[in-house]
Amino acid sequence: MRYEPFLGIRYLFSKKKEPFIAFTTWISIVGVAIGVMALIIVIGVMTGFQSEIRERILSINPHLLILSSHWIDNVEGMMEAVSKIRGVERVFPFLTFQAILEGNSEAQAVVVKALNGEGFAALSRIVKVGRRETMGKKGFLFLGKEVSERFGLLEGDRARLFVPFSGFSPFGPTTESYVLQVGGVFETGIFDVDNGLVLVSLEDAGEFFGSGSQGLEVRLKDVERVEQVRREIMERLGPSFVVRTWKDMNKSLFSALRLEKIAMFIIVALIVFVAGFNIVATLMMTVMEKKKDIAILRAVGASRRSLMLIFMTEGLAIGGIGAASGAGLGYLICELLKRYRFIRLPQEIYSISEIPVKVDSLDIGVIAAVTMLICLFSTLYPAYKASRIEPQEILRYE
Repeated sequence: MRYEPFLGIRYLFSKKKEPFIAFTTWISIVGVAIGVMALIIVIGVMTGFQSEIRERILSINPHLLILSSHWIDNVEGMMEAVSKIRGVERVFPFLTFQAILEGNSEAQAVVVKALNGEGFAALSRIVKVGRRETMGKKGFLFLGKEVSERFGLLEGDRARLFVPFSGFSPFGPTTESYVLQVGGVFETGIFDVDNGLVLVSLEDAGEFFGSGSQGLEVRLKDVERVEQVRREIMERLGPSFVVRTWKDMNKSLFSALRLEKIAMFIIVALIVFVAGFNIVATLMMTVMEKKKDIAILRAVGASRRSLMLIFMTEGLAIGGIGAASGAGLGYLICELLKRYRFIRLPQEIYSISEIPVKVDSLDIGVIAAVTMLICLFSTLYPAYKASRIEPQEILRYE
């Protein structure tokens, strides 16, 4: 072992003669630990929130959406062409339109989404109540959890849909009503979806569809390959169709979450930055205390570079101990939050009811690197001052 790191570590743990220096050293370590702990918790919560929102969006929204400005006649042919593309797991048609839902003396405007059996199978994991054999069958509808609770509608109850422009009269299009049986209840965890979406069979929608959107939904084996699959679909279907990815449809949301994560990282990193000033103060006092040692080292041939390394080692050791302690505490608190979920959120505001936490190893690596970089810069000035001490000035009167 080179003598510079050895002396740097020795100076860190040999301050019994100066209790105040020992105290400021511990303050520096605690400051770094608190900063790293706060960074890991905040970034873990932000990453978890982003991941949770993404999973919940993908549970109800398609990975790719194929739309057209005109009515699609050859739906089966399009589905066959798209399903042959590598990476495509499911392809199914859909219809969406506006309607009024009425049940148990309550009424509310809802978005109706019509799917076939394949489409319902893709959403089966979000269906909390209901039998599989009723999913996608004619005469049944599935309600979001919030709608079901507000209306008091349970499986087997009957509800009425008022669909604009679904009927005709001598005076033009009219609103018609259709009675359907509640087949079950689904829950995405996103309040706006659970509070305003109704799922029906494509067969039913074919009878009372008035005006709305038509297209294909595509689900992939790997959601990160959406851009490659999108390009292949565009090549096969031509320019008359619009293909949108789940990233396009939620671009503003995920951009806002990413920007907020960066902003929170910068703000909380200021805690570590402030702790860096404590390291500067601690090392400056150590330099003042160890002037005689520095002079002797210089007298026996230690270079200025070696003296800088000694005090940089001490500062980095302070930062390393603080960073390791803070990382351990931050990870422990994140695991407790993940396991026990003891902090609740208002679901109507945040779309989720509990704080999600996801600790990413890349985030921890970035936090550790930034912390050690701040600590390294904090050591430069004290180490430089130590290297400029002239031995003859210190040892003259010894």
